[in-house]
Amino acid sequence: MSLVSLYRVELGRLFFSRLVCAGVVLSGLTPFLGMIGNESSFGMSDEWIAAPVLTAATVSAMLWAVLMILEASRLHRSGVYLLTDAATSPRVLAVARMAAVMTVTAAVTGLCAVVYLPYTAVNMEYLFDPVFYVANYLIFMLPTVWISVLFADAFYQITRRVEMSVILYAALAYFNFSGYAQDDYFMRWLDPYVLTYSDGFQSWWFLRVGFYTRLLWLCLAFGLWIFSLLCVRKYEKNIAVSFVRGMRRVYLPVFAVCFAAAGAGLWKYQPFIDHETDAEANRMIDSPTTKASAIRYFLTAEPVTGRLSGRAEYDVKEPYTGEDKLYLNPGYRVSRMTYGGREISFRTVDDDNAGVRSTYFTIPEKKEGTLAVEFSGLPQLRKTHAAYIISAFIDWESIQLGMRSAVPLLNYACRDGAEVEVTIPGALTPYLNDLPMDEYTECENGMKTWKGRITEDAIYNFVAGVYETDTFTAADTNIHFVYGKAYEEAVEQYDVRQAVKDVFAYCSKHYGALGLTQDQTMRLQQVTAMLMGGQAREGYLEWFETVLSPMTLADADKGASATEVFIHEMIHQWWGGYGLECSQEDSEVWSEEGITVYATYRLVKEKYGELYAKQYYVDDWRKTVEMQERNFYNRHPEYLEHLPEKYRTQLSMENEGTNWYDRMPLMILKAEKLVGGEERMDQIMQKMYADREDYRQIGFTYGDFLDYCGLSESDLELTPADYMTKEEGAGA
Repeated sequence: MSLVSLYRVELGRLFFSRLVCAGVVLSGLTPFLGMIGNESSFGMSDEWIAAPVLTAATVSAMLWAVLMILEASRLHRSGVYLLTDAATSPRVLAVARMAAVMTVTAAVTGLCAVVYLPYTAVNMEYLFDPVFYVANYLIFMLPTVWISVLFADAFYQITRRVEMSVILYAALAYFNFSGYAQDDYFMRWLDPYVLTYSDGFQSWWFLRVGFYTRLLWLCLAFGLWIFSLLCVRKYEKNIAVSFVRGMRRVYLPVFAVCFAAAGAGLWKYQPFIDHETDAEANRMIDSPTTKASAIRYFLTAEPVTGRLSGRAEYDVKEPYTGEDKLYLNPGYRVSRMTYGGREISFRTVDDDNAGVRSTYFTIPEKKEGTLAVEFSGLPQLRKTHAAYIISAFIDWESIQLGMRSAVPLLNYACRDGAEVEVTIPGALTPYLNDLPMDEYTECENGMKTWKGRITEDAIYNFVAGVYETDTFTAADTNIHFVYGKAYEEAVEQYDVRQAVKDVFAYCSKHYGALGLTQDQTMRLQQVTAMLMGGQAREGYLEWFETVLSPMTLADADKGASATEVFIHEMIHQWWGGYGLECSQEDSEVWSEEGITVYATYRLVKEKYGELYAKQYYVDDWRKTVEMQERNFYNRHPEYLEHLPEKYRTQLSMENEGTNWYDRMPLMILKAEKLVGGEERMDQIMQKMYADREDYRQIGFTYGDFLDYCGLSESDLELTPADYMTKEEGAGA
């Protein structure tokens, strides 16, 4: 029988196999496991796309590996292989079987994507993108299942033993989940790694890495599987004789080596993480170098590939005598250098270190001229930070570049700044070194070329996104409120402008001004979740993207309504990393979350009245703390050790949330009464905030708070009277 005929027979048989049908049903349930089992995510895309798809990829891959081994051993268990081997080549049958299994798994992946699409769209609301959603299934789930079945079938064809195949597969799976591979994008063949997705500034960076790693492992798996075809038993011979006979098919070892070599090459020359060496730290030092009177940068971002191409021009006034050096991101390559219009030689050294790679050059003519450097490439991440910091990327809806990832650095070549031209997608609004770029020209391909000037000789921060800007005044401060266009509906629905005004007015009055601006102008800018945080500088404050996501706005621990949740997040600018940062070294209850909840309560009390604040804040704190106190294991911690680790961890997380969002605000409320009321507590908190610089490095502790209040720990210990209603407290 021909391969096509065998493929049709195998495909039809699989669709009527009870075992395969059970596998289809179980695979269809795997995304749901990710939805119910995901307890810690940074945004909606993490919770409703990444977690379900990655869970489905891993669980389905292991499930289909078992089914593949059982299918491969079916003929040998029943003894029917004696007949099938006489009718057709066992190698051709193995190829047909693998093609059929891959077809079925492709159908299952498509079915999962279609079935869960409406549910995902409803939960993600205005942040759902069907193309991005489907791409995750196609890039992560389908290839991972294929890789898994290729490995499983290869192990069986080599060993021809079910138990040995399972052991080998389990060992390979263990390697994936081991600590050695956990923080490496490229070693996790079974469990693809996605740190976080952005909801409003959609990034394909992780999908690019995912596609690359799936291709890498598919090459390795195909290489091993083709090699296993050489081991297929024939004429009842053992593996050695069968292998020798299989070598007569010269194309098999050739293809096996080619696929394995392709996988190894993809691994060695991957373009996403720098290939850091053990060389001496490659950092800029203030040493003699070429000096320029003017610098011009011309940059073009390519969102489809994520690459940057550019040209840097230096009007040299003092050529350096000897070999000079410029620094670039390791992902970039200098393609051409000229001086005065003439080509000059250069060499790039593979000395990746601290996110830098060096290019050496010598200016042959010691006279004034223009040094031009042309470069391009994909910005790479530092190896040591690859798992948790995405510092530079280019996408259709968001761009983040800075320092060596933006332009070549020539060691303080010019103290007079530089002219910058950058071409990006037309829908993006760019900011250059914290300032908006205003001048642009339209390009024919839907791109725009923006022009600007920087006072430094380097671009330390270039960010662009699909932004909207709302300008208004709050507490005598001119606010430029910059947020993602995807959140426009939420900003209008929850009247975010008024919430910002309320926060600035209240916090400036009760605690003090933010102190980040001299000209009374501040830009509050939403940044992509890919950056895993933000930063504050004079007149500029970044805030985390998920503040406006439906998931955050529905968090009852942070406020009684979505608007109040946003108020809570904005108050963090005073009580948090940008203002007074709390340290938990001396107390499990002390955190900036607790003090921010209390501050939100006070603002809401002033805005909506005492009854509203008591009902939706104080009463909720009391109920939650009472439940914590009534918990059997909290009252009898000696029994905790008898619980499984999973339940001990869950109880610990519940207690942490209660301590931060409920117990601590109640303790501050108690402190407020003990120190003499709200006015006195405001004075104390104003003093705490004024002294924040003294605690910038070490953090403000619970002990510090008690000292400012003139209280002891025993003074703020909660009693039943503090967290029960008066009637319940009396009964107790």
